[in-house]
Amino acid sequence: MQITKFSDYALRILIHLATHEEGLMSTREIAAMQNLPFNHLAKISQWLTHEGYVESTRGRNGGMRMALPPNAISIGGLLRKSERGTPLVECMKEDGGCCVMTPACGLLPILNEAQEAFFAALDTKTLQDVLEGNRGMKNLIRALEVSHALASSD
Repeated sequence: MQITKFSDYALRILIHLATHEEGLMSTREIAAMQNLPFNHLAKISQWLTHEGYVESTRGRNGGMRMALPPNAISIGGLLRKSERGTPLVECMKEDGGCCVMTPACGLLPILNEAQEAFFAALDTKTLQDVLEGNRGMKNLIRALEVSHALASSD
């Protein structure tokens, strides 16, 4: 299975915010530090705010911070929301797609079962598990932040 860039970037934003311990972070800062397109991250940041994962403050000194503790954010739950409407194959589209085999295909129930197993495996994993899975994550994020701060001061 493959998740969309939207979901991938949403997870990256949350990991970054969860390791950032002081103050707010702007979407522009995260985009620069992670070398990701700002416009795409802005859309994802709005979605994360709308879904209640992050809190955001507008304005010159604005930014984002976590709205929930990392142990309250299920990876499976987040991906179920962010991947909603993204079918694995044509026949899984809401409108049934345009595959001529759909009426008699036995693949659809198998793929539905596999997709559910994928999400179920991730339902028990939280953002906290991601952070604890690699002790170097906080150091890496801090290094990105320091590097960004130094580059911004030049």
